[in-house]
Amino acid sequence: DSVSYSENYADASGELYDVFESLGCSMLGATSTDGYLHEASKAIRGDKFCGLLLDEVNQEELTGERVKNWVAALIGEGLLSDAGTAAPAVSVQSPAPVPQIEAEVTVVEPVAVTQVEEQEEGFLGHYNSLTDKTWWVGNNGRSSFVTNGPPEMHSTLTKTNARMSP
Repeated sequence: DSVSYSENYADASGELYDVFESLGCSMLGATSTDGYLHEASKAIRGDKFCGLLLDEVNQEELTGERVKNWVAALIGEGLLSDAGTAAPAVSVQSPAPVPQIEAEVTVVEPVAVTQVEEQEEGFLGHYNSLTDKTWWVGNNGRSSFVTNGPPEMHSTLTKTNARMSP
């Protein structure tokens, strides 16, 4: 959507481009920025987009022609043969191996979190029986705190003393 996101249209494409380029990838398939409705984009390299960007919200009628032109450009760059099959693979140097990190993974079965009725002081308790903790969230959504045990143990909590003794 090059209109709603006109100041950062397809920025993620440009960020991905940078990552792949830094890993030594050969970058192909740049397309013209002409005719798009954006103001700025991290996906621009020189005067072209770093790939095919399609605006299906505002320019759906241009998609077919843009795809056709992009495929023709890829064939011209040697990525595809005229028959639409992949060009012969070329050898590229592999980047240095990434160090492996060993980690122990523990699978925990999901536990239902019980929503507790709203308290007078404007907090709603959410009890997790696995951890035996209650997470209290303020009605305004901006304040919260955690207490040990089920919410029934804290029925007399007020906002003031809850902040001092969670």
